[in-house]
Amino acid sequence: MIEITTSNSTNVKELLFAFGNLRDEVMFMTMTTPTLRPFHQKNPAKKTFATDPRLQSKIQNQESTIFNSPSPLNYFTPRRPTAAFTLIELLAVITIIGILAGLTLGAAGAVRRHGATSTAKAEVAALQAACDRYFADNNQYPTTNSMPDPSSTSSANVNPSTSASYSTAGKVLFNSLFGTNQYNLPPSTKRYFEPKPAMVSSATSANPYFSDPWGYAYGYNSDGTNAPLIWSTAGQTTEDGKNKWITSWPKM
Repeated sequence: MIEITTSNSTNVKELLFAFGNLRDEVMFMTMTTPTLRPFHQKNPAKKTFATDPRLQSKIQNQESTIFNSPSPLNYFTPRRPTAAFTLIELLAVITIIGILAGLTLGAAGAVRRHGATSTAKAEVAALQAACDRYFADNNQYPTTNSMPDPSSTSSANVNPSTSASYSTAGKVLFNSLFGTNQYNLPPSTKRYFEPKPAMVSSATSANPYFSDPWGYAYGYNSDGTNAPLIWSTAGQTTEDGKNKWITSWPKM
């Protein structure tokens, strides 16, 4: 019996070959002792999963996905500067928006004033024409003595929102041209003027008056013989604004 001790199992065949000239009766018993790994080395059996090419490829793909994904949780991704407005840029934008809004509102207000002025001129002309038709049938104009002459420089009661003379003269004009003292009633006499509801101070109350686009009563003055004076104060409530009035007579 021959005992052979070796640390490498591959050397067994070579040693057996060296004793190949022994007789057949000699029995060989081969035993190999595995070499113990040093204590500081990790168990290579635990790394066998990494030797599989498929597993290695899968792990590499996962690592590439994690490290290259732009996730906020990925600390390996280089941070890029975030696009944002500075305070100066925001203030500049707000200032520009404010300027544009002011220009738009100013233009809209000018358009409304121009439209109201055009409407008032058309309504004054329509009332003047209705008074002429009334005079043709009755040989006189609707007469009121409560309204002073607005063309004189010393005229009083120029505030249509507080002066009772405006509403009193306006009621006389409405009853004469509309043929009744209430807008929603049928006429009892000939109707010379058909106003829109917005032009009447009240569509349901008795004794209304004609109102201009600014909501004030139209001024009316006539002695029955001479052509009447019809005007709108165009939203003015003081005598200083008379140059802005819309009148049936030419202003100097």
